[in-house]
Amino acid sequence: MRDLQLYADKCMKKLDALRIRYAKNITFSANTRAVRRLGVCKKTGDRYIIEIASSLLDEIIPEAELYDTLLHELLHTCYGCMKHTGRWKALAAKVNAAYGTDIKRAADPDSDIIAKKPKYRVVCPSCGAVYERYKRSALIQHPERYRCGKCKSKLEARG
Repeated sequence: MRDLQLYADKCMKKLDALRIRYAKNITFSANTRAVRRLGVCKKTGDRYIIEIASSLLDEIIPEAELYDTLLHELLHTCYGCMKHTGRWKALAAKVNAAYGTDIKRAADPDSDIIAKKPKYRVVCPSCGAVYERYKRSALIQHPERYRCGKCKSKLEARG
């Protein structure tokens, strides 16, 4: 497992070298529940919290993915850069040109990091409609209590 703070420090040094001013009051953490995103930057008061999907800290994931995500989220801490517009785009282009990174607005949804398969599945025995879930919800625990949204038949669990 990679050390998130070590990689964050390296990314901050890269931004320092380009004289990009980012917030200094940032907390970094790994999000073990993130399924559909690689990172998020949240502002609370005068502090920023950057959460990175814990899957990016796995040794089998290329380091470039972690660097790109950290740099992406760090750019959100720059003045006027909470959205993926104007100033954020310009700074992302500057970093990409300087370091050959691939910072973009959103990760590829088909990437192996994001495209995790849902763990749970419920199928309608009548019409074959499939309902997939990442978490063990009430639908997964008690499918017999639910009906198909298409044909109104009772549902059943499938692995």
